[in-house]
Amino acid sequence: MFLRRSWYFWFQSDCTVSGWGVLGAERDIESRTFLGSSRGCEKPSSNRHPMEAIKPTTQGNIDAYYGSTCKFSHNLSSDGDGHHQRDKPPRPEETPEQQRAKSDYNAWRRTIKYLPQQNDERTIEQLWSGALDILNGDDREWQQMLARDLDSDDYHGREHIKTLLTLRSRPGKGETFIRLAGYFLSVITHGSLLDCLSVDTAVGALYNFISGTNGTRAISFFQHICEILANSHLNSHIQSTAIESTLQAMLVALRELLRREPRARFNEELTSLIDAMENTVQIVVGDTRNLLSPIALRQIREIRAIVARANGLLAQEGNEKEFSPDTVAKPSYPRNMVMPRDRHDNDKADITKIKIFPTTQEIMSDAIDFLPSTDLDQPHFLENKVERHIDTCFRLYRHDNFGDLKAALGCLMNAIEADPASLNNPRLNLGDFRAFHFPQAYISYVSFDQRRGLEMNISFQQLPNLRKKSAQDRRKWSTDARHDFSLTKDDYQCTITAKLVYHDQMNVSSAARLSCGKVKGILLEFPGVIPATFVPILENLQNMQKLSRLPFSQWILPDRIDTTLHGTRGHFLNIPSPLYTRQPGFTFRLNSILKPEEVDNRNISVSPTSSPNDESLVGLIEAHTGLDRGQSQALIAALTREFAFIQGPPGTGKSYLGVQLMKVLMDCKKSARLGPIIVVCYTNHALDQFLEHLIQIGIQKIIRIGGQSKSTILEELNLRKVSQPESKTKSENYLLHTSYQALEEESKKIKSNLGRLHGTAKRPNWKTLEYHLRSRYRQIHRQFRDTDDEGFKVAGRHPFDTWMPAGSSDVKLTTAQAKIVLEKARDNVNDLAQEERHALVNFWTQEICDFALDDLYERVRTTDSTQKQLVDIHDEVDRRVLQAADVVGITTTGLAKRISTLQRVRCKVVVCEEAGEVMEPHMISALLPFAEHVIQIGDHEQLRPQINNYGLSLESKQGGLYQLDRSQFERLSVGEAGRPRIPVAQLNVQRRMRPEISTLIRQTIYPRLVDHGTTIDLPDVVGMQKNMYWLDHDHLEVGQNSEMHHKSHSNLWEVEMVHALVRHIIRQGVYSSCDIAVLTPYTGQLQKLRSAMRSDFEIVLSDRDQDALEKDGFAGGSSADEASLSNSNYRKTALEKKKLSDLLRVATVDNFQGEEAKVVIVSLVRSNNGKKVGFLRTTNRINVLLSRAQHGMYLIGNSDTYSNVDMWQKVINMLRAADSIGNRLRLCCPRHPDTEIEVNEPGDFSKLSPEGGCRLACLWRLPDCGHMCQARCHSESMHNVFLCPQPCQRLHDPCKHACQKATCGEDCGKCHIKLSNVPLPCGHFKDDVYCFQAQNPSAIPCSVLVQKSVPGCKHVVNVACSVDVAVERYRCPTPCPTTLSCGHPCPGTCSSCSRKDDTGQVVTSHKDCTKQCGRPFGTCNHTCRKRCHGKDCGPCVSPCEVRCQHSKCTLSCHEACAPCVEKCTWECEHRGACTMPCSAPCNRLPCDQRCTKELACGHMCPGICGEICPNDCCHKCGNKQDARVDLYEMKTYAEIDVNESPIVVLGCGHFFTAETLDGHVGLNEVYTTNRVGEFNGLADINSTLATQIPRCPDCQRPIRQYVTQRYNRLINRAVMDEMSKRFLVSGKDELRGLEIQVDELEHDLEKSGNELRKTIPRAASNAALGTMVMADLRKRYHQPKELQKKLKDFLKKVAGRHQPTHKLYEAIVHSKRTSKAKDPGSIEDALVSLTIQDNTVPSVERDRRITLGGRMVQIKADCILLEDKFDISEALKAAFSAKTAELPGGSPGSHTEQFLKTCATFIADCSVESLPKLAVEASIYFATIARLYRSSGLSDEDQNKATGFVDEAKELLEKAQDLCKQPFQNAEQLGKAVEENIKLLRREWYEKVTEEELAEIKKAMLSGPKGIATHSGHWYNCANGHPFAIGECGMPMQQARCPECGAPIGGLQHQAVEGVTRATNMEG
Repeated sequence: MFLRRSWYFWFQSDCTVSGWGVLGAERDIESRTFLGSSRGCEKPSSNRHPMEAIKPTTQGNIDAYYGSTCKFSHNLSSDGDGHHQRDKPPRPEETPEQQRAKSDYNAWRRTIKYLPQQNDERTIEQLWSGALDILNGDDREWQQMLARDLDSDDYHGREHIKTLLTLRSRPGKGETFIRLAGYFLSVITHGSLLDCLSVDTAVGALYNFISGTNGTRAISFFQHICEILANSHLNSHIQSTAIESTLQAMLVALRELLRREPRARFNEELTSLIDAMENTVQIVVGDTRNLLSPIALRQIREIRAIVARANGLLAQEGNEKEFSPDTVAKPSYPRNMVMPRDRHDNDKADITKIKIFPTTQEIMSDAIDFLPSTDLDQPHFLENKVERHIDTCFRLYRHDNFGDLKAALGCLMNAIEADPASLNNPRLNLGDFRAFHFPQAYISYVSFDQRRGLEMNISFQQLPNLRKKSAQDRRKWSTDARHDFSLTKDDYQCTITAKLVYHDQMNVSSAARLSCGKVKGILLEFPGVIPATFVPILENLQNMQKLSRLPFSQWILPDRIDTTLHGTRGHFLNIPSPLYTRQPGFTFRLNSILKPEEVDNRNISVSPTSSPNDESLVGLIEAHTGLDRGQSQALIAALTREFAFIQGPPGTGKSYLGVQLMKVLMDCKKSARLGPIIVVCYTNHALDQFLEHLIQIGIQKIIRIGGQSKSTILEELNLRKVSQPESKTKSENYLLHTSYQALEEESKKIKSNLGRLHGTAKRPNWKTLEYHLRSRYRQIHRQFRDTDDEGFKVAGRHPFDTWMPAGSSDVKLTTAQAKIVLEKARDNVNDLAQEERHALVNFWTQEICDFALDDLYERVRTTDSTQKQLVDIHDEVDRRVLQAADVVGITTTGLAKRISTLQRVRCKVVVCEEAGEVMEPHMISALLPFAEHVIQIGDHEQLRPQINNYGLSLESKQGGLYQLDRSQFERLSVGEAGRPRIPVAQLNVQRRMRPEISTLIRQTIYPRLVDHGTTIDLPDVVGMQKNMYWLDHDHLEVGQNSEMHHKSHSNLWEVEMVHALVRHIIRQGVYSSCDIAVLTPYTGQLQKLRSAMRSDFEIVLSDRDQDALEKDGFAGGSSADEASLSNSNYRKTALEKKKLSDLLRVATVDNFQGEEAKVVIVSLVRSNNGKKVGFLRTTNRINVLLSRAQHGMYLIGNSDTYSNVDMWQKVINMLRAADSIGNRLRLCCPRHPDTEIEVNEPGDFSKLSPEGGCRLACLWRLPDCGHMCQARCHSESMHNVFLCPQPCQRLHDPCKHACQKATCGEDCGKCHIKLSNVPLPCGHFKDDVYCFQAQNPSAIPCSVLVQKSVPGCKHVVNVACSVDVAVERYRCPTPCPTTLSCGHPCPGTCSSCSRKDDTGQVVTSHKDCTKQCGRPFGTCNHTCRKRCHGKDCGPCVSPCEVRCQHSKCTLSCHEACAPCVEKCTWECEHRGACTMPCSAPCNRLPCDQRCTKELACGHMCPGICGEICPNDCCHKCGNKQDARVDLYEMKTYAEIDVNESPIVVLGCGHFFTAETLDGHVGLNEVYTTNRVGEFNGLADINSTLATQIPRCPDCQRPIRQYVTQRYNRLINRAVMDEMSKRFLVSGKDELRGLEIQVDELEHDLEKSGNELRKTIPRAASNAALGTMVMADLRKRYHQPKELQKKLKDFLKKVAGRHQPTHKLYEAIVHSKRTSKAKDPGSIEDALVSLTIQDNTVPSVERDRRITLGGRMVQIKADCILLEDKFDISEALKAAFSAKTAELPGGSPGSHTEQFLKTCATFIADCSVESLPKLAVEASIYFATIARLYRSSGLSDEDQNKATGFVDEAKELLEKAQDLCKQPFQNAEQLGKAVEENIKLLRREWYEKVTEEELAEIKKAMLSGPKGIATHSGHWYNCANGHPFAIGECGMPMQQARCPECGAPIGGLQHQAVEGVTRATNMEG
């Protein structure tokens, strides 16, 4: 089973050993422990508890939140369709039945709305009879509501219950009282309440109230009922059914009450009440044949057991005494036993108080575990046999799992305590206990998950052998070894996730403290300890002990008998029929198992009183069913005994009988109200097999519980899938919703606590301490204030940071010292010394941690209870599904895990398969409380239960006392001395083994075993002379592997012999590998067999064998195995996937029980001089081993070694008598039977039987060709597939060509001779045609191209002759001639664009254009590279091409670059160096001289001075002489004189003379020249704009400044203008996005605000709603804060200092200042080149508008936020007090003044910049807030201030009215908004503004489209310098107004209006 691993986490503090228990990894299956040391953490307690494995952690929507792996459905919808409450479709209308049920329930509930009246019998009857009707109904919703409403504080249900409980019968009214009490008792014991897990809390509360103080109220009521029932039965004519039903309900109610209310068990009146009840039963049910009698008496026994246990525990506490050896029944057997009595913290007499996982004290204690004997005659301190038996099972089973672990860990921990240095020992001593250790482990983090709870991440170093491996190799290792991949994800670290087993305060605190301290230690892994396999069993045993409950205890624990009368073991128990069969007239009908021909003619039935010894009945069943005589007797026994045992020896058909038995039970399931039949098995494999058989016989309503099933047939029948469609009730959905909400809230607080703990663990600061000091030490907190009394903030560091001492210290304060230091600190913290300050900070930190840990623990407890409620609701859904099933299949472990659910499933029959393998603790856990019929099917002579501790086994000397590996089946079948036995029905006809094999077990174990007739006719094993043989040898075993902690033997010689024998048998061709099984007793041999044979077969291992290999250290195979077999003659290859027929089953004996194979080969392994047999010395294992084969069995082993065992000696003698044992194995050749073949070594097979036959040649002809077979003798199947190697003589037909294949064994196939000039039907000829194709010329496609006309479109196409263009599937390939709207041709074809629809009409649909757009961008030199789209191209995303000598821009083209401010590198010896920054226009003159440097070739550089020398353009030896370089005289490079006309080389590779390029780029625009054309000064570039970057005359690529610096004065001016343009465009785009977010914010606040304002008035009277409202308010302004932060970031980014021109300006100033000593010129001179606009034009710098626009959006956002706060604040004030109504972040009035100042400043700036539109909008926002502030209910002083604000707003609005007369965009609408605001301001402050008026203002404020996008047209400036774009042709065709300032823009007839100029700087 793939279960979870265990871990043990241990650390050491101050040389004192401490530890935690077991931890678990996310998906692993074994056990680990953590050991470590720490000096700095607090000394932990020695009583720390274990931790257990969990599965991971691999994510609004509840399902997404809790993860898809969660086993629960978190769907809260009642229809179960997977939708959430808010997303699900409208609820379907209620049916008339549902409406009627709802009406009836509401009518009933009206009764409990009012207080009851004393003795109002009419109301009492109406209430409880109505409740019973509801519970008996079919509406589950109201059944659950009934329990909750009775318990609800909103109604008076408890008062009504109390009224009934105090009611007493009046004379002559006994019948009425019984009727009323009967109604009430039937309600509180109804299955709809007791079985329903989702209302269990409410039902528990009701029973608590019914009980009263210590059960007084209930017991008094029950005593009165007993009295009335007895009197009424004797003295009245009341119907007996009413009395009996009331009596039975009372017994159930009392048992349930005692189960739920432990205090009531100690009531002094309880014993007399039970006696009265028993007396009443005897009076009322005098006849023992009455069915009520056994039921009532059984319930009374259970009640007495509960009370007796409670009184016994009480007596033990008052008088604890050791039992005396004098009480021992067998004094001859001395035992040294001590009663458990707190020798350590987990040494308890009561097992219910024992913690399942060992505590640290227990592990380190020297006290011997109290292990009671299973022999009831041995001493025990418990006298009650049931309690003693459960106690014994618990203690032995717990010791079996933890005994060796505790011993190993105890030795280790004591050794470390004595010598802490041993902790670092790389080889820790754990004795013989297998474990792995991982050093340097620590708890890296403690976290909380809503689904998984509190978790810890434990990290440790990566495994040494994996650290240097690749990720792929590590993943392969984890897959092979079945480890979780999370352990191998990282190179150097592993992390597991674990959770606590017990959430007590000590464990939670320790986990958090260790996490904070990062305590290092060692982690130990124990592969053999798997908690999931035993913890549920132990927990269930504890729960059974609490109630002293053991069903069928009279059969499980029979009393002693007088051996003088009955003999020692001769007496059998007389077991009655099941309780449900005792109804009058009940019989089991056998029609379903009759033979098909007998179904209509026979009607056979079995009555409850029938006997298996009834010969006539047995004969009748045997004759007319498929059962033999033994099976027929077993069937009768199973049906007529309530506790039935069926023994089935190997091959006798136990499973077949079980299936037939299920058929019979299913027939009576409905009439007997059996409920689902529980089928229990020990292994998943057996359970799957049995359930599959049931499906085959037609049982469909089967549910399989558990996730370890490998059956695909059962996949859809798993409970997990079957329960998914099951709907939940409304109340369950409501509870789920509230629970998840509560869990989410607690989860947030827990995470906050954990964050506080982790944060405090670091260096403490004011942030972590401030809240603690303010809440607990206010006087000290006030001394650390950072503001004085007048509100001024203290400059510099925070006072606490100044006071806080440097460094760290571990000084701790005692309680007394802390008190003194705190008193001193309250006076003046600055008087404390440094050490005192350190100590005080540590004290505060410790306090914070302690408080946080306390809070964390309480909240974790709360979440645990919430999770429990969630589990109960989901389990209730499962329970309902299970209750409706026919069969429920589950393993014993799974049953214990789901016991809380299954205990509430009313099932009467439990069937246990393979009962002989089930341990008694497992078996008694499977006895459910409602079970009335238990059937165990097994064989105690086969394998016993598997246990871990050899000392508890029957095979050990001391194990005889404990016998934990003896099943209940064996114990009761064999019997115990002095006690009667359970009668066992034994099957005796075997149908598996041939008689020679079955004789081995018949003469040793089963003397009554009979062979069925079919076994005599089983075929002989082909290739072998004997069907059964023992190959004897003397090759010694390898022995124990020294590296393994568990003994596992192997024998290499036997491995090779088994391999050879398997190959030989398979070569006979009769058996496939899946018909053969190889068995061995040892996992070591199993691993070597797998390694040896995996090259030939796909080795199949069972899950249990795989787990056994892992447990013994053979997880993924080992190199040692391969090395040990390296001398083998057989080839070793990697395991590859084989076909199904090559599957070979290899298994250990223990894991092959219940299975069979045609041929079984056994490797016995043990061969030693000491004759040590090992595992196979027990008859059980020998029995299994010898009974698996059908046709043949071959044992390979040392007979001398095994003859030491009695049973083996008998087997060997029988084999010798049959001549079936020897040291040579005799093979048989089926074709030469007289040839003797004997092998005694593995290599003999290849010598004597190389092909599975003999060494003679094969004498058979090959059937296909007639040649003689040339192989050695082999089987017929191998002969049939032999390929003849002779040359093929066959001829092809009809061409008669010879076969072209090389050998005769190959298929001739078709003739592939190539022919030429083959005539085709069309008249053409074709060459290179295969002969087989030429035989059918019409099928040969003609490839000659011809012209054909396509029907329909009439296009003429060139196609191959064989192509038919007239068929419908032909598609015309002619290109579509249509031109698309974009101007490009359609990319489609005639057939793709024109198609016929369903009606036959031609429909034209053209393809999308596939051409590239190619339109140029308006702000750069690139073209759009997108697919043709016809829309705006958007911003250019090509890489930016700006580059210089220092760096390259990495941004996209549309983003503004930062200018390079490094020093310009352009210089030469003639003109000097440029002193400007790299990106500024150069301030030196160009040089016209030729460069004097030499090229690499040795010739003089032809270039101009100061430029980079072109090595590939040498004028002397270069190859570019024909290049045209002089565009004026059209001269080539060879024709010019480079001394007179040096060349300039461009970045594109073209080069020209300097005169040519100077004139082409217009260098004279930026430099002045003299009369002869020489440059002599810098031209004033102030008044002109750069048109564009100069381009190469040839290729038109831009000239790059980093290649040619001569033109940088010209180029840099254009580049900077380009950067400014990009800055404007990108800024506008981002600003538009922010505007959209502000609009969305306004809409969201308005929408949510309307709902909030409606909720606030109701919240004033509802505390819960008020809390919710305040929580919503705290979250409400998170989004606006984020948006405000974005706006601030934007304004910061577009501020003037971040603009490209400003950065360059600063660089120029810096450059000028640094060179001032060398050049005394002015800064103004240096800045001449920077001015790129005409100063005479009064315009605002265009980048300035982005900043102003951003400020405008910020003002709008602030206004929206303040408006919302004013509205919400007004609603809060109306509903709450002023203090309660305060908004998070302060009142809106406190922010008003700052907002208005910001508006006023902005309005002034807009006036300066000629932006009237923005000024008007800001004025409106100013007026809005001023008006709201005035109306917000201010004090007189604030009211005066508000009046000033309003007056200022009026002035601004009047100015805005004048501005609106200017013709800017939306001027008219804004004017209306201004007028509306003026009207509102003229009102009195207390006059309310209507919503209509506000809507009108908002409507007027709406403006048109904003932002500047890129265009493919031209850019222009308005008269005030604001740019705008004209699309289409790029010329003005209409007039408009500037949207910013209202100036005229546009024009007519391609003529711009006056004042409009071309913005060439905005174009590329």
